Amino acid sequence: MYSLAHNHAIASDASWVWMLTSSEIGTAISLLEDVGAVLVSLVDASDWQSEGFRALHERLARLREDCGAEIGHLQVRQWELNAGGVG
Repeated sequence: MYSLAHNHAIASDASWVWMLTSSEIGTAISLLEDVGAVLVSLVDASDWQSEGFRALHERLARLREDCGAEIGHLQVRQWELNAGGVG
């Protein structure tokens, strides 16, 4: 089994922080993509013609759009992190 404990002989503080940050951004993107997929199905399932369901449908659609925007922001942060490389 591999240890994720910081080992000064293997990685510098900067590279360790870079690896952890990159991993966390990747995890966040993955989770948001999963949420976005669920929101797509909820938006489709809530497309009814009553006022209550219409309001729910519109709210779910906004949440889906917000989720997509957050994925985009995190992908930019991930690109910036990778473009900067390990210091």
